Amino acid sequence: MNTNQKVYAVIGGYDYEGESFHSLRLFDAFSSAQAYSETLKNEGFDYVKLEVKDIFFGSTISHLKIV
Repeated sequence: MNTNQKVYAVIGGYDYEGESFHSLRLFDAFSSAQAYSETLKNEGFDYVKLEVKDIFFGSTISHLKIV
């Protein structure tokens, strides 16, 4: 079972102020992430970051040892 998946993170930012957390969105499709990136540019952000991030799924309960 592959528990490693990817997500596209998109966030807008302003020069001298940094990223605007309220603009952060995660996408499973690159085309949707690109479209949102263009939307942020049109809304007046100075820059937009689009990064690929890994997602790891797991259960901490599977690491417990019952005696």
